[in-house]
Amino acid sequence: MKSPRRITLCLMFIVIYSSKATLNWNSESAIHPLSLDEQELSGEEALRQKQDAATKSSAAEEYTIDIEISFENASSLDSVKAYLNSLSFPILENYTDQITNIVSINVTTVCRLAASETWCSCEPGYGWPRERCLHNLTCQEHDVFLPGHQCSCLKELPSKGPFCQLQEDITLNMRVKLNVGFQEDLMNTSSALYRSYKTDLETAFRKGYETLPGFKGVTVTGFKSGSVIVTYELQTTAPSLDLIHKANERVVQSLNQTYRMDDNSFQAFSGNEIKLSVTPEIIFEGDTVSLVCENDILSSNVSWRHKEQELEIQNSSRFSIYTAIFNMTSISKLTIHNITLGDAGEYICKLILDIFEYESKKKIDVIPIQILANEEMKVICDNSPVSVSCCSDSKIDWIKTEWKQEGNINISGSAEIHIDSLCSKYVFRVDRTQCPSGSSGTTVVYTCEFISGYGARGSADTKVTFTSAANLTITPDPISVSEGQNFSIKCISDVSNYDEVYWNTSAGIKVHQRFYTTRRYPNGAESVLAVKTSTREWNAKEVKEKQVCYKHNFNANSVSWCSKTVDVFCHFTNAVNNSVWSPSMKLNLVPGENITCQDPIIGVGEPGKVIQKLCQFSNVPNSPGSPVGGIITYKCVGSQWEEKRNDCISAAINSLLKLAKALVKSPSQDEKLPTYLKNLSVSIDKLEHEISSSPGSLGAVINILDLLSTVPTQVNSEMMMHVLSTVNVILGKPVLNTWKILQQQQTNQSSQLLHSVERFSQALRSGDSPPLSFSQTNVQMSSMVIKSSHLKTYQQKFVFSDSDLWGNVVIDKSHLENLQPDSSVVTMAFPTLQAILAKDIQENNLAESLVMTTTVSHNITMPFRISMTFKNSSPSGGETKCVFWNFGLANNTGGWDSSGCYVEEGDGDNVTCICDHLTSFSILMSADTPDPSSLLGILLDIISYIGVGFSILSLAACLVVEVVVWKSVTKNRTSYMRHTCIVNIAASLLIANTWFIVVAAIQDNHYILCKTACVVATFFIHFFYLSVFFWMLTLGLMLLYRLVFILHETSRSTQKAIAFCLGYGCPLAISVITLAATQPREVYTRKNVCWLNWEDTKALLAFAIPALIIVVVNITITVVVITKILRPSIGDKPCKQEKSSLFQISKSIGVLTPLLGLTWGFGLTTVFPGTNLAFHIIFAILNVFQGLFILLFGCLWDLKVQEALLSRFSLSRWSSQHSKSTSLGSSTPVFSMSSPISRRFNNLFGKTGTYDVSTPETTSSSVENSSSAYSLLN
Repeated sequence: MKSPRRITLCLMFIVIYSSKATLNWNSESAIHPLSLDEQELSGEEALRQKQDAATKSSAAEEYTIDIEISFENASSLDSVKAYLNSLSFPILENYTDQITNIVSINVTTVCRLAASETWCSCEPGYGWPRERCLHNLTCQEHDVFLPGHQCSCLKELPSKGPFCQLQEDITLNMRVKLNVGFQEDLMNTSSALYRSYKTDLETAFRKGYETLPGFKGVTVTGFKSGSVIVTYELQTTAPSLDLIHKANERVVQSLNQTYRMDDNSFQAFSGNEIKLSVTPEIIFEGDTVSLVCENDILSSNVSWRHKEQELEIQNSSRFSIYTAIFNMTSISKLTIHNITLGDAGEYICKLILDIFEYESKKKIDVIPIQILANEEMKVICDNSPVSVSCCSDSKIDWIKTEWKQEGNINISGSAEIHIDSLCSKYVFRVDRTQCPSGSSGTTVVYTCEFISGYGARGSADTKVTFTSAANLTITPDPISVSEGQNFSIKCISDVSNYDEVYWNTSAGIKVHQRFYTTRRYPNGAESVLAVKTSTREWNAKEVKEKQVCYKHNFNANSVSWCSKTVDVFCHFTNAVNNSVWSPSMKLNLVPGENITCQDPIIGVGEPGKVIQKLCQFSNVPNSPGSPVGGIITYKCVGSQWEEKRNDCISAAINSLLKLAKALVKSPSQDEKLPTYLKNLSVSIDKLEHEISSSPGSLGAVINILDLLSTVPTQVNSEMMMHVLSTVNVILGKPVLNTWKILQQQQTNQSSQLLHSVERFSQALRSGDSPPLSFSQTNVQMSSMVIKSSHLKTYQQKFVFSDSDLWGNVVIDKSHLENLQPDSSVVTMAFPTLQAILAKDIQENNLAESLVMTTTVSHNITMPFRISMTFKNSSPSGGETKCVFWNFGLANNTGGWDSSGCYVEEGDGDNVTCICDHLTSFSILMSADTPDPSSLLGILLDIISYIGVGFSILSLAACLVVEVVVWKSVTKNRTSYMRHTCIVNIAASLLIANTWFIVVAAIQDNHYILCKTACVVATFFIHFFYLSVFFWMLTLGLMLLYRLVFILHETSRSTQKAIAFCLGYGCPLAISVITLAATQPREVYTRKNVCWLNWEDTKALLAFAIPALIIVVVNITITVVVITKILRPSIGDKPCKQEKSSLFQISKSIGVLTPLLGLTWGFGLTTVFPGTNLAFHIIFAILNVFQGLFILLFGCLWDLKVQEALLSRFSLSRWSSQHSKSTSLGSSTPVFSMSSPISRRFNNLFGKTGTYDVSTPETTSSSVENSSSAYSLLN
């Protein structure tokens, strides 16, 4: 630099040469060139345009020349600037060999003295490069540039160029807030509101920012909600913060105040100003990660944010932030300790300086560490070397590996590390002394842990179970047993820990687990193999059919003639001294003179004699290789044996039956079952004719399926198809006639078949194969496997075109959610099975429909609901019932039951049933019981509900009347006991009717009533209905007692105690005994109604018999009383009040007993199937009048009750007419005729006489006794 007193001016010339000749520059005397730099100017579009204007030569070259000029006098600077501004460009200079065009001359840098320093400042439009600003002292208070961009003033001119450079253009993304309501039209760029806002705002922005150096323009880019957020772009050179603040103030002043611009809401954003680095580059779970944010903006206001978590990161146990300024650079470091997979994502480093925000983003991925090792190992303590190894699946620079162990015993070893293979091994030995039998089965957890250089740790556990070598003892050994006998073998181990226990025969056949049980003890274990019926297969010998017959000639003369039958046995003893007795053979001894039937094979017999013979030893054709089976029955008719019943089994099917019986006893039954089912299916298909003509063969096939279904093994799709093929044959229409014969002989064959098929379906496991679907003429099957990942509603439809029947099954997926995953739901449909199962149902009750069986492979513990729709091919006017086959009914022979099922919808041809359980379902029609949805059924329901409700109201009114008049009408013992009986009759019937109507309403609305609640309701209904009859009996016996035992007196308390014992004690005893006798077998109530059972136990007789007996007794008492009244004996006259009470009792019994007896007589007839509808209607109507008749004839018919009511509710009116009414009431007969019949009725009902009905009770017993001399008719 020149003298400090001098002014230095730097000029930049832009010249263009027409050729590449060397530039010779001769400056004037006033200009002293200090340095000359030639460089190409790139990126300055304005200068290039001037170049093109100066010369159109494509070969022209452009140069920028920096010239430094020093002035002695500072005033010369202004004159030089004025001169340069007056020049017109371009300036053309002609030379002999070249043309030079001076495009522009600009002042860039001016250096002046400032106190003791020299400040070099840039002219407008120019600035020092950033690297000069970083490595030289700046005049900060005079700097007019944004932080991080160029600076405008340096202290001292840099020793090496360049000088101030043309400023770079920048685009600032800015936004400002308007405190006005946001409108949706601001989102539409074509709306008038949007254009208005944009025009007004851009005008204000231009007025405010046009004073910025290098201002190029401003554009509104959009609007956002949040009041109104205006986003815009500002194009300019890098201005200072002070200039921007002033420009923002001018913007606010220039904008219309209706926009309500917030002058404190200006924000500017700039990117790519921050350098963000991450260490390490590859990050593994558990590493310590560092993110470093560097920038040239000197500010410590730095924040970190995790974009995915949308939270600003603060210092914590896992996150630490350190921010500082070094060497004119702001540095912020975020350290993440023990990084996790959840920490992965994009991290944002943001620096804020005044209104400017700078940010940088970096996305990091966290790779999980997986250490591979065997999860479990089992080691036998035999001192053999054992190694536990683990390996890393990621190529990480592991620095070390550690092994740890945890357990009750310490088995240590040595570690071997193989870094190249990323594996580590731990080797140890263990002998029996280290794991004695007491600690056998102890588990030790070995943990290997890999550690990386950045702190990542990966570990894996291996559970090692140490087991002592077991010593086994088998007892007894050896063992000898005869075929057909049972045996058991015990295997004892001195080690209690084991994985599996299994038995093999000497031939290597694995024994099925159903034959043995295993128990574990603290110091050992034992397994017991128990075989009930041994075969030669258990001895690994091939079973060959060989039959030996023995004959014995029996001499009948050796038997005493007093014996008519002789039991004969065969006794065999084998080589091991084991013996066996044959089944008893009964010989019938017939005197010679009585013999009429003789046959060399069948034998002899007398007329009418019935004998049974094995078909093998009868006249049935037989082959030695394969004998027939079964029994044939003969009857002696005249002189010939006639075949009465033939239950013979064909030789081929008998052979299959024997193989099935041997299979279920075989130790390898589960392995043999698939092959046998296949052979059975093929054989039955060929033997269809034999099955259709022989009930015995049909029964044998059913027994075969029953035996095979008990084998505890899983059934695959192929096995199930063989089973259904067999079932399809025996349910065919040609076999139906044989079924009828078989059902006459044996009652549970059809139920046995259905049960077998259900067991097979429950054992079906499809596995990964598609759900099984099977369709034949007589059986169809569909299934579905429950998958929790894509659960759907179970819906299957079955159509049998040959039978013109169809049905469908639906189970909502909400009910399938409760089933275990991979459970199988199987539904089978049978078009002919209903006719076979309905052996005990009247023909007119059959509704020709499918039988559909639905089963689930696992038990159902949650509430369940299944919907089924049947086509009803036999619609009638009767009631349709939804039923299921209950295998436990009729002494376990099975029967239709409607418990848990009801008809949801029925339109004649279609019936929809809803049930809360699974099994085999169908529908039945009841021709005698009206359909609940029919007009008659609805009418009966209305009569029942209204009638019972009216009866309840009448009974309640009766009790209210009794309470009101109690003191007035109970002044003697007879009246007291009578009204006591009436009150208890009314109360008992009221409670019974209330129970009855509540339970009926619940069941009619298809609400499920739990079994316990139904049992309780039935008990109380039974008890209180019986109480009604027993209190009627008490009333009758009291009448009989007062008339027959006139001279015998008992106290009121004694009479009341006897009455209550009889009225409630006897019903309670009968009800409890009935419940105790039937409920343990769960046959106390009916299946579909909460009332006493009739079908299974006849428990209803516990109500019917006592009620009918009481009716008979009361009617008898009534006859006796009438006779006694009409023909009184001498001395049979009680007092007048008791006489009145006896008359009232007679009337009550005479009316109520026939009514109750008649009502329940009709009620009992409705229990029996086939009852005419008229009985249902009569029973419903009579029920209406029970409560009403008790109110009328038991209560209001009593004159004393009437007087008490009138005297209580109309005393003033009644008192004036009391004497007249009393006189008329006691002397006027109910019939005005004077015939003897009229007098008899008047006398009977107490309407004649001169006694005073209101006379108080005479308490003296002597007075009561003295009245006995008078006749009751006086």
